Formats: sequence, structure tokens, C-alpha cells
Amino acid sequence: MTTRPPLLPFSSSSLPLITLLVIGSMVSACAEGDGPPTSPGEHATLALEFVSVVPMDGERVLPDMTVLIGDGRVVAMGPADDVAVPEGALRVNGRGRFLIPGLNDMHVHFQEEHALGRFIATGVTGVRVLWGGQSTLDLRDGIARGELTGPDIYTAGTIIEGPPPPELAAVIDTAGRVIVRDSTDGARAVREQHAAGYDFIKVYNNVPASAYGGIVAEARSLGIPVAGHVPFEVGLDGALAAGQASIEHLRGYIWHLVPADAARQPGADLRSRTLAWADGDLSRIRELAQRTRDAGVWSVPTLAVRMILKPDRLVEAYLATEEASHMTEGMRAFYTERMSIPWMSNFTPEDFEGAMDGFAVADSLIRALVGVGAPLMAGTDTPPLGYALHRELEELVGAGLSPYQALEAATVNPAVFLARGPGAGMVVEGSPADLVLLDGNPLEDIGNTRRIAGVIRRGGWLDRAALDVMLGEGS
Repeated sequence: MTTRPPLLPFSSSSLPLITLLVIGSMVSACAEGDGPPTSPGEHATLALEFVSVVPMDGERVLPDMTVLIGDGRVVAMGPADDVAVPEGALRVNGRGRFLIPGLNDMHVHFQEEHALGRFIATGVTGVRVLWGGQSTLDLRDGIARGELTGPDIYTAGTIIEGPPPPELAAVIDTAGRVIVRDSTDGARAVREQHAAGYDFIKVYNNVPASAYGGIVAEARSLGIPVAGHVPFEVGLDGALAAGQASIEHLRGYIWHLVPADAARQPGADLRSRTLAWADGDLSRIRELAQRTRDAGVWSVPTLAVRMILKPDRLVEAYLATEEASHMTEGMRAFYTERMSIPWMSNFTPEDFEGAMDGFAVADSLIRALVGVGAPLMAGTDTPPLGYALHRELEELVGAGLSPYQALEAATVNPAVFLARGPGAGMVVEGSPADLVLLDGNPLEDIGNTRRIAGVIRRGGWLDRAALDVMLGEGS
């Protein structure tokens, strides 16, 4: 992992956006009797009183707690009657509300500054970018220095890919990617991205086995993790043996699940691999999950992206939802013009019906991974930024995880994966003060993660009105 500037607590001098928002919007959240707040930097302590805490150190809720926050961390937490609130603290009434750790989307694609506020306003305080550039590095470092308001960013560089099979060049997009052909190319690409300051290396489908070997060896020597797809020539066996940090989209498993005599066989194109899931042999799943656990490889299923594989009627229904209203026209085109995307250009309308037949097989694999203790994280890979993570959590529950397991995938699990230290991804004394205040219990209904009353980012409080301003600026 590359060394980055320390994440400093917010102050009145380092919060140009939040200071302006909070001055005008925090009064409504203060307990009765408090004077109007000015800015979070002028309060030594933030106190959330009589709040139910979902600490994420176990499946439990701690009712009627007071949580004290200072210097960007949780400094005290206990029953409301036992915790004294310091004089001059900014007091927030948490009655009937639930406090959870900030959420993490571990598979996003963006490079625009205007997206930062949207993440925070939807409770996403950390993201992993799986195809970054210089602008992503600039945003990451600006946030780390306190010059920008946004989620903590961990980013890969440009996708590293190999040349596709000539007969499938029309349906495999390599535009903008780093193309490698052998171990020398692979090692060189890793050195360049490491020197540029990226946090991860991302590999893709057509990386040759020899190039993958060079990538993994060079990355190991430089201490930078390799994540991404499972290259076809490497296969799941090779990725697990290499200790690839994470596998995205459940890539690689389909080749082990489909019997050789099945009518639909996975190939190099997305269409064949998508349709082949329906022929997966469920009896093979547990052994694959155990091997994944034993290799210590993380999975990021990105179930939210399934929407692009669904029949037109379901896509049209989704585009009419409130969530989809937050998409830009360019984002909507991702769905409305999907068959013009090179890697989807060989799909037919019937294929989108057939694709859904394989979802249950993939869901079985997800349940098996979690059931045997293989680590899993939530990621979306789809618009709208921020909102899609809540859909991902709902999809994980729909796949058979409990709300607590889904919430783990977006809180404590990413913190462990990123080695963020004790208390990260939880709400306990000493935790980083990246927290979300909800109007409902997410352990009863995971959809309650959408009911955001406020966000605490590095100790700075943003109420609903402030978050709405940020959403407007990020649209």
C-alpha cells in the first residue's frame, strides 16, 4: 500500500464546504436549550444523545446511548444517563434514531470532483476506485489534506489488460487500458503505477498468464495489492494461488461450476459467461468457497450491476424509480443504450430473460462464501453514485445474507481489507468519527440505510438540510 498523507480531523480552517453548510443548517438537530451553532470547528465535542448504536462489533443494538466525538474520533460512549456532556458541546438529539459506521463502496468508477458530495450525502465515507487516473489521485490527496470534502479514496490506476482474441475484438473493449503481453510488460506497468502513487493494481480478463505472473511478482516486491478480474489464462486456481487481493463480480468461478456437457459454456465474451451461470452445478459451490477462504481472497460481487442484464421491462421500471432520478443523462444512457456498448453488443432481448436464470446460482455462491467465512465486501460498479450502494446492500440481503452480514460488507469488512486499524468500520470508543445517523434500524430492514438523518465526517456534523445541499451540488 502506498503511503498517503494522514487523515486529519476537520477544523474550521480545513472545511470550506462543510463550514458553509453547517452554519445554516445544523440548528434543527441541536437539543433544546442550545444556542445556534456556528461551525463544527468551534465545538470541542459533538454529542449524540439517546441514540441507538449499531456498533458492528457483533450483531446487536445498544439503545439510549450518548456518543461523544472529538478530534475526529469517538472519545466516549455509554448509557445516556451515565455519560456527561461537556459544556459547549454541539448536542444532537438521537432519540428514535440509529447510529452506524460510515458506509464504503468498494467498487466505483468516477473522476469528477462534483461526485464527492453525493457520496457523503448518501452516507458513503469511503470508496475504492477500480480505474483511476491523475484526477483521482488529486481528489484522494485533496481529501486527505482536508482541502476537499469527500469520502476516503483508495484507487487503482488504469486497468491492465491483454490483447483480446481477434474473433471477439468487436465485443471486448480495450480502449484506454494498459495492454500487456508478457511478464516484462506486466512488471513495467506495475512499477509505473506504483511510482505514480496508486493504492492497487487492477487486472482484467485477457491478461496473458505470463504477464499476470510478472504483475503479481512485481506487485509483491513493491507491496502493492493486485485486484480485479480473473484473467482467462490464469483462471480461478491461478488467482487464488497468487493471493489476488480481491476478485470482482464473482469472476472465474463460472468455469468451475458449469459441467463440460452443459449446453451453455462460458467463453471470453460477457454474453456467454452471463448465460452459462444458469447451468452452474450447485454441488460444486461449497468446495470453491472453502478454497477462496483458505486463500484469503476477498470477493466483491457487485450485484447492483445486474440491472444492466435484466429484461427491458425491469430496466424501464427501475429508471422510473426515485433512485434512478439521480442519474445524469449520461448515466441513464448506460441502461437505455446498453446494446451499443461493445461488450454488450452481441446480447439479444431474449438473452436478458435468460440472464436472470443464473442469478440464483450466483446467490448460492455468495451465501456459501459468507457461510464458510470467506471475506466479502460491498461494491456497485454502477450508477447512480452513492445511491447504488444502498441497492447493493438490498441485493445482498435478497441473495440470502442477513441485514447484519450485508452491513458488515460495507463497514467493518472494508476496514479490515484496507488495514485501517482498531475501531475502523465500527462505532466503539476510539473509532474514526465517520458515522451515519439513520431514522430506522438497518438490522430490521436493510432499506433503512437510505433513511439518512445526518452524517458525521471526521467529526464534522452534517444534518439532512446540509446533505440536501450537497446532493444538489453533486447532480
